[in-house]
Amino acid sequence: MSQPNTNAQSPVSSNRDIFDRLLYPLLSKFVAYIPRFIHPNLLTLGAIISACATALVFAFSPAPTAYLYCAVLLLLWIVLDSCDGIHARNTGQCSEFGAFLDHVGDAFGIFALHLAFVYRLDIHEPILVGALLLRQAMNGWVYLIQIHTGKLYIPTVGWSFEIYTLAGVMMAKFFFPDTTFSLGPLPELDIIGNMLLIYYIAVPMSLAEIGIVVYFSHRKNSL
Repeated sequence: MSQPNTNAQSPVSSNRDIFDRLLYPLLSKFVAYIPRFIHPNLLTLGAIISACATALVFAFSPAPTAYLYCAVLLLLWIVLDSCDGIHARNTGQCSEFGAFLDHVGDAFGIFALHLAFVYRLDIHEPILVGALLLRQAMNGWVYLIQIHTGKLYIPTVGWSFEIYTLAGVMMAKFFFPDTTFSLGPLPELDIIGNMLLIYYIAVPMSLAEIGIVVYFSHRKNSL
């Protein structure tokens, strides 16, 4: 087995995600004991499978426990997605294909989950559809910036924050299935519907944060 990497106590500086920075030291200690023969891409594939399973369960399972299953699958998804990169760096198995598979898997997973939202919740409200489309646009924005700068810039309210929060929302929906409320003058929706509306606040702020960080990073490097 690999030995713990005591120097891996924080993610790369371009990753500002709250949960990544909070949980990275704990995950690093756990990942350090994963045997080297388990390739990081296997962890990535496990994350993709978990993402697809989450979407399928949410879309097609009518049982009230589906929300609980989704919460567990979401947690499995994000833990595997976080661990694959750490394991790759610990064992010197980083590769362009691995990075590509990781990013494509993330984008495909969130796209599949959003399709499940639209199908299961029968979403027609333009504001909710717009929120989901805006979140998909952020994937493209982040990828284009990575191609231009060579770095993957992840905002404070980033990918890990989103998936951990979604898991919490699924748990809340399981325990409080009939709860509805409205955010200010917006329509009254259930817990998941209101979570989708928050995309309108979180995603533009995240896009702006990425742009500001990239601008000042580029300006600093050009001095």
